[in-house]
Amino acid sequence: MEQANSLKDFLDVYGPSLAKRVNDELEVIHDPLADERTEMDNIMDRLNKKPFPVQREVVKAVVKSFKSGNKSVYITAEMGSGKTLMGIASALLLKENPRVLILCPPHLVRKWIAEIKEAAPASRVFNLNGKQCLSTLEALRSPRPLTSPEFYVLGRERAKTTFQWRPAVVRKKSGDFCPRCGGLLLDMDETPLPVFERNTQGKYKKKHACRNMITKWEWDAEIGAHGRTDQRCGEQLWQPDLDNRKYRKYMPALFIKNKLKNFFDVLIADEIHEYKNLSGQGYAFAILSRACKYTLGLTGTLMGGYASDLFYLIYRTHPEVMLADDNPWSNLTSFMEKYGVLERITTIPEEDGLTVKSKKRTIVKAKPGVSPLLMGKMLLSNSVFLRLSDMSENLPEYEEEVIELKMNPQQEEAYHSFEEDMKKALKEALAVGDNSLLGAYLNALLSYPDRIYQGVSVYHPHTHELVAFGHPIQGDMPKEKELSRIIEDEISNRRKVLVYIQNSNTTDISPRFVKILEDKAYRVKVLRSGNTEGRSEKIDKWVKKGLDVLICNPKLVETGLDLLSFPSIVFYQCGYSTYTLRQASRRSWRITQKNPVKVYYLTYSDTMQTRAMKLIATKLETSLALEGELTDKGLSALSESSDSMSKELARALLEQIDDSGALKDLWAAYRKKEIQVDCNVSQTTPIDIKEQELPTGVEKISVEAEQIGDKVLKVSFIEYVGRRKKVTRVEVKASELDEMIKEKGNLTSVQLCMF
Repeated sequence: MEQANSLKDFLDVYGPSLAKRVNDELEVIHDPLADERTEMDNIMDRLNKKPFPVQREVVKAVVKSFKSGNKSVYITAEMGSGKTLMGIASALLLKENPRVLILCPPHLVRKWIAEIKEAAPASRVFNLNGKQCLSTLEALRSPRPLTSPEFYVLGRERAKTTFQWRPAVVRKKSGDFCPRCGGLLLDMDETPLPVFERNTQGKYKKKHACRNMITKWEWDAEIGAHGRTDQRCGEQLWQPDLDNRKYRKYMPALFIKNKLKNFFDVLIADEIHEYKNLSGQGYAFAILSRACKYTLGLTGTLMGGYASDLFYLIYRTHPEVMLADDNPWSNLTSFMEKYGVLERITTIPEEDGLTVKSKKRTIVKAKPGVSPLLMGKMLLSNSVFLRLSDMSENLPEYEEEVIELKMNPQQEEAYHSFEEDMKKALKEALAVGDNSLLGAYLNALLSYPDRIYQGVSVYHPHTHELVAFGHPIQGDMPKEKELSRIIEDEISNRRKVLVYIQNSNTTDISPRFVKILEDKAYRVKVLRSGNTEGRSEKIDKWVKKGLDVLICNPKLVETGLDLLSFPSIVFYQCGYSTYTLRQASRRSWRITQKNPVKVYYLTYSDTMQTRAMKLIATKLETSLALEGELTDKGLSALSESSDSMSKELARALLEQIDDSGALKDLWAAYRKKEIQVDCNVSQTTPIDIKEQELPTGVEKISVEAEQIGDKVLKVSFIEYVGRRKKVTRVEVKASELDEMIKEKGNLTSVQLCMF
């Protein structure tokens, strides 16, 4: 038997035999290669908006899974792959005139309605996200005969909204008493139960239940007579707050469960990963999933890296699978021990470690990592997976540029002085085990170069003492000049620009950008939070009036919105969330996009911004393993992953971790890995390029190319002009490479290296 040093090596050696075993033992519900044209294809042909061939196969797989007896199915497809259309088509193929309930984020309600009307104009669509939600549901208790498909769109916030509550006890001078048993209400320490305790927001803190023991008469079948037993009263000590008329309402999800069970044929839950916890939204989804005949979940990121992400979600859609695997609802820890990674840290005082009664303190923490068994047991038979690369022939060109800029001398001096003060304060805080300062400190370091004109004051969150002060500096900064240059170039080519910023609230930097750009006669708007349902319509209205530049926080548009009008995207600030960055960078890269998409990342060299971007590039490369792509890192990358991005950034700052790797190299490594995954490539061949002269004004330039078979996947041009470094990436064929180099004019030095 050959020795395999990694999971990838193992699959390379034994993959064919494993594949044969899988094909022999698994019952395949849908095989696209063996599938013949059926009535389902005819129905999809009649849709106004027809699915692409790959989308059709996903739809047919979902419908066949439902008809084979599966009550819940997940469509796990990358952002931009058309999950909305696939969900609509799946419902229409399930039966002739289905009743469909759609649960989605509030800002996507109108998008769903528009998509349904576009794909199937004959369908009737109802908006349940308004104030008339309950009256519309009440009318459905006497339904009319179905003559066409009916879609009911409900926002997830509206689905969970219910009445406010208040305590319900009998108050006397001697204390509070249970309204059922009449006993005095005491807690475990025999002190008065704090039923009227409020939190910092003025709301009642907790719903209590009576703990008093009462005597009940119960029938005993063995002796044929009633007997007395002692048990807890259990009376719930709260009631609806009917005085607060603003919240005097029935939870829509609960109404559907109690009054309209099995009325809807299928529940389509958009962004189903949002219902993975014990929140009110998760509770509402669980109710609706049980009240509908079938459940179809749509998501681009089913799992965030932790096994616990799937525990409650699978329980809500496939409870029988979880129970059959002996995973009780009340024991998340045992599920994590079986399918995840748990870290146990036991602390023993040094002076007490040799005694029998030593004071041990054990902390259990969940770590990123998932056992492959979870995929096989829980997901494989209940999911349909789709990568955007499966639809590559329908996608526009996608280009990324990472631009590192040098700060001007005055800005650089101020930043490094501020960083030293922060580093000293952070060391002192971490030395005493205070991690609460990490967020504020790192955010200040990330944002200070971009809002240096305001100056930055950092205060200790507990003592409110001044920790560090970043002096304000006026004038046009390098990033601002580069942003203006990019916008000028893109607008001249009739391409609208979307600019992402992180400081959009109390430390808002958008007013400065608006002034700079409006002085140059550009039409600029800033997207704010609020009015989530009308967000898409607001942007469309601005575009129709001639908008040139849209500025917003990436979190406002990271899910669902298709910003096709903005083929050029600039990350002025990147933050350190890999999920937000990946989602936001794909907002206009859609199968319906007609223009090439360009994404720019701006960062100051030798700052926390560059450290964060390097860390993100490394994490993005590793995240391909989370999405099912097996590299040499594989599962070991998961088990060795660190606590959080903020802690890794703090470690990079304080411990002077090797920071010599160039950002462009790390980012290119991630892009290379992504391309290799998309193109199913395992081996590469370098290309030889002859040296020529440098162009006038360019100090240094390198060209990186990589050939796979007869095709060059990615060529990177890195130009250093003064303080600015520009990285341009294009895709070319081998035959086009020489012509492209010749067109650079008097280019003399071309350096070849791996991505």
